[in-house]
Amino acid sequence: MALGYNFIGAQSDINVWNPPRVQASDYSSAQIWLLGGLSDTFESIEAGWAVNPSVFGDSRTRLFTYWTKDGYSKTGCVNLLCAGFVQTTTKFALGAAIEPVSTTSQKQHFITVSMFLDTNSGNWWLTCANNVIGYWPGTLFAYLKHSATAVQCGGEVHSPNVGKKPHTRTSMGSGQWASYLWAQACYHSNIRIKDYSLQIKYPKYLSEYADEYECYSTKLHRKTYMSEPYFYFGGPGQNSRCP
Repeated sequence: MALGYNFIGAQSDINVWNPPRVQASDYSSAQIWLLGGLSDTFESIEAGWAVNPSVFGDSRTRLFTYWTKDGYSKTGCVNLLCAGFVQTTTKFALGAAIEPVSTTSQKQHFITVSMFLDTNSGNWWLTCANNVIGYWPGTLFAYLKHSATAVQCGGEVHSPNVGKKPHTRTSMGSGQWASYLWAQACYHSNIRIKDYSLQIKYPKYLSEYADEYECYSTKLHRKTYMSEPYFYFGGPGQNSRCP
């Protein structure tokens, strides 16, 4: 997570997995968030991959977007399920299955997701694998049409049984703990931000957190002091430490 700047862009290579367990009422994602506004009515645009049985009707890993302008209270939706995001390409469909996906100790696959603000129009443009997908109109937002104040990269499990006992069994990422690292745990790499300097750069100041660290974990890892950091995240959900 990067805070405290006027961000006008963010991008990441997101490691692609198919989580081993996603319960029917849940979803599991790996994504980028750009946020602005007040804490209780924040604005957010989001993109990455997700497994969401209630929306897509299956357990495949699919490209998704989301937006809200009131902290998920009454506005926003996945992909094109409501007015908001405008798709401009016919080559790629939001909700399309992403293949291939990564497997443990084998070749790792990723998608490059980028979101950048057109400062003239206030529109936020989404690209995936260097293909322009579409944009969120600046007219949707009061704050994000100017800039974002936070960038987040990570994963999310949404469930009616998060924070409860029994906890959901839905896994995040690969389903493995972040400490398992390369070819075991899901990651973000080549994380970049853009501010009004107009330079695309690695963020200097980062923090990491996990809402339920006994269920899902995080680890910012460098192989050497000078190497590109990888942000690992994920976990199994319900387990002996997370009943």
